[in-house]
Amino acid sequence: MEKEVNQMPRGLMARAVASIVTLAAFLAGSLVFVGFYTSDYDLFQKIVVVLVAMIIAIAALAILWITYAGRWAGRRGMMGRWRD
Repeated sequence: MEKEVNQMPRGLMARAVASIVTLAAFLAGSLVFVGFYTSDYDLFQKIVVVLVAMIIAIAALAILWITYAGRWAGRRGMMGRWRD
């Protein structure tokens, strides 16, 4: 008898990969920018640059995962049933 292999859904895998790539790009991009292109900035301005990049990365990830949660809840018929 063959076992049924549970695989990660395709949309979930793509979002996980996109999350890793987004966070790596945020880290590398902000460190390269602060390290090489902001020589005239003081420490506070460099921190602000990194924080703005972090906010943009987190917003992109939030949009990415909220759309997945909305699809999952709608597909399972769970949208709004907790209020009943």
